[in-house]
Amino acid sequence: MIQDHFRLLGGPGSPYSLKLRAILRYRRIPHIWLVPRGYLGTAGELAAAGKKMVPVLQYPEGVYRADSTPIAFDLEARFPGMRSILPEDPVQAFLSYLIEDMADELLVQAMFDLRWRPGEDQLFCARRQISGWVSPCPSGQFEGLVQQFLERQRAQRARMVQADHASTHALRLMVYEQVMAVIEAMLSERLFLFGSRPSLADFGLFGQLSQCAIDPSAAAMMRGQAPRCFQWVQMLDDASGIDGDWMAPLQPGQPDAALSRLLDVVGTVYLPYLVGNAQAVIRGERQLEMMIAGQAWSSHASAYKRNCLTWLRRAVAAFEGTDRQRLKDLLEPHQAWAALQPDHLVDEGVPVMAPA
Repeated sequence: MIQDHFRLLGGPGSPYSLKLRAILRYRRIPHIWLVPRGYLGTAGELAAAGKKMVPVLQYPEGVYRADSTPIAFDLEARFPGMRSILPEDPVQAFLSYLIEDMADELLVQAMFDLRWRPGEDQLFCARRQISGWVSPCPSGQFEGLVQQFLERQRAQRARMVQADHASTHALRLMVYEQVMAVIEAMLSERLFLFGSRPSLADFGLFGQLSQCAIDPSAAAMMRGQAPRCFQWVQMLDDASGIDGDWMAPLQPGQPDAALSRLLDVVGTVYLPYLVGNAQAVIRGERQLEMMIAGQAWSSHASAYKRNCLTWLRRAVAAFEGTDRQRLKDLLEPHQAWAALQPDHLVDEGVPVMAPA
């Protein structure tokens, strides 16, 4: 069936759903937002589409696709030049992708850890999300679904954390606090990371922060430490009325404070984590144990995150000439260049990035 709009199937507690919705809104791409019922069961449109997780975007031609980052790139190809979220300068476009990837794969862990760690947040977050999925619903049935969802999320957190190391939690918390501090300081100078219009990086950060701004513990931190960041999150939820320009291309030796601080996180925490994770996956290990920034890190080994590292490396490998040298000169001071060079052992067999 051909229709004249996209259909975004998302969920109230899904950072990637809100990220993709915000991109569609900003780019003024016609769409409707749906929270499909039957999320915790085997029925409903998600099952019919052959998908297990939101967000899922149904294209006007009827096909369903998942994975927010490949979808964002696919929409760039489908609607070239229409309020693009990729800076015109290819170096800045890559940095935007790199920061977005960090948000999707690392900042999400801080959000998830704070949301589902033992404490009062769990019950509130479960009830909020289940209410968004199934209301109206009789109280007894509702509470049963809440407990079912809690068990599922606790199991996922246990798989993510594996061993609840205080240092692993502290590193995740540091990433969250650093991101908030960057945005808080950035708003004294400009509205977004690459100018007066939002980039893929801004939307990636927004997706995770949209949940942190709601969840009790994470929200208390944001309201206390970064009130301007809190309002930035509310604004970026629907930026369809914002017009702006990209800032001038970054030059080595002229560091930008906001981007430098984020690239420090990328170089000292995120890329070492991606490399260690990829090596663990290749060795067939299910558990990742390593040192990051001088602290012990423990988590499960993720095949998808191995793909993410390879996709970043392929993007870097495509650079040539002066742009490649400029990218290298910008990344090296943040220890973020060497990890992005090809590694045959890691990269072999990884599929091309494409919406699933």
